[in-house]
Amino acid sequence: MPTTPPPPGWGPRPPEGPPPSGPSGPQVPGWAAPPPRPPKRTNTWLVVALVLGGLAVLAVVGIIVAIVVVERTVDNPPGDGPAADVEITACEVDGDTRWPRADLTVTNRSSKTSDYVISIEFVTASGTRVAEANASVDNLAPDQASQDRAQSLTQVEGPVSCNITDVARFAS
Repeated sequence: MPTTPPPPGWGPRPPEGPPPSGPSGPQVPGWAAPPPRPPKRTNTWLVVALVLGGLAVLAVVGIIVAIVVVERTVDNPPGDGPAADVEITACEVDGDTRWPRADLTVTNRSSKTSDYVISIEFVTASGTRVAEANASVDNLAPDQASQDRAQSLTQVEGPVSCNITDVARFAS
């Protein structure tokens, strides 16, 4: 059976050290110079790319924050925030159940479709808070109005007045 030569890198190792020199190059059969070392790699380009990418992300986040702040300022000028979108149209105590209720009209004065959460308090003539209630309106389009009711399940005696204590508006 014929023998085949071993694959490169297999077999006896070439001698180490500088090659014997002569006028025509190495004089020792099988001697090979070691391969040159690859150039040392630097990751400078990677560091620069990461720094520039981080700066780009920070710039985008800053722009988004600035847009949100400007938009909230436009949609909620001082004294004309979400509470200005809610009007109490009736405030009474049911004669049978003695539960106070506030009928509300909510008009979306913002530029986006919004959800509202409204808190109402019921106060006696002497200024005592006797009950609270909440109402919510979902997906109200800009300039659209909705009728809602804030109903308490706390029984009260006598007439009450209704006050809006909090209005939260969220873009839908």
